[in-house]
Amino acid sequence: MRISSGLGVLIISTAMAMATFTGAARADATRSEGSFYLIFEPHQHRTVEFSELTERLAGSEVVVLGEKHNTPEVQQIQARIIESVALKTLQGFDVAWEFLDFTAQETTASAFTRFKAFQITALDFLRETQGGLQNSSYAPILEVLRRENGGLLGVNLSREDKAPVVKGGTQAANPDRVPPGFKMGGADYLARFEVAMGGHATPDQVQNYFAAQCLTDDVMAHHLVQDSKAPLKFLVAGGFHTDYSDGVVARIRKRSPKVKLSVVRVEDASDYQESELPALFHDDHYGDLADFVVLVNRPRK
Repeated sequence: MRISSGLGVLIISTAMAMATFTGAARADATRSEGSFYLIFEPHQHRTVEFSELTERLAGSEVVVLGEKHNTPEVQQIQARIIESVALKTLQGFDVAWEFLDFTAQETTASAFTRFKAFQITALDFLRETQGGLQNSSYAPILEVLRRENGGLLGVNLSREDKAPVVKGGTQAANPDRVPPGFKMGGADYLARFEVAMGGHATPDQVQNYFAAQCLTDDVMAHHLVQDSKAPLKFLVAGGFHTDYSDGVVARIRKRSPKVKLSVVRVEDASDYQESELPALFHDDHYGDLADFVVLVNRPRK
């Protein structure tokens, strides 16, 4: 496989069980120094430009952004996507963030109001709501919300609410925290979860960790659908929650069957070799990773 960024041309040519991916994309003039991105549409086996991506997303009611956490280039591209789509739709929008708990929404809203009034900075907001600056790479997303008058929602469970589930499964959960109609993820989701655990837990521990994962998915889906009244909703969550339209994506669709939903996976290409990228876009068993895959940084040779 060869990637040529100088001419703005991408050629992906790697033997796969189902397809050979070939596409072309221009480099974006506003990319961050020292990085680039590529946008791939797995279902159509082609690359798309940023303007087409945001035009397509503008027809959605929910845009799920599955991410690699705490990676500045990833959060910068997500901020651009959110702002570009919001400007195309010219309607109210909310961003729901995995790192904010729904039980702390009052505290979040208070800090966010002060941030939007320029009484505190984005880093001040993150320090107050995250207990430090470990998530400072998310500041660009907050700046977009202030600039475009977007809302911000906490949709996750707190660590305190997850802890009993990690130890004792869903039966140990506070019933007030379990959304109506909660269901565990399916066999494929569990199989991927077991691989991700890497054999570092007992079977019982894996089941409990998986229960916490699934409860997190459904809590985020429930509160996104229930708490946001905006016509356009974004969810920023870790990629495992969103990959292959499983996890939180499946639960959003279950809770809002008619919703127009798009999934964008934003990944750091430097975690992969060039030859591994086609398998990232599509798995023979699980299918397409997302509707669109946005890569930042350069893959390893």
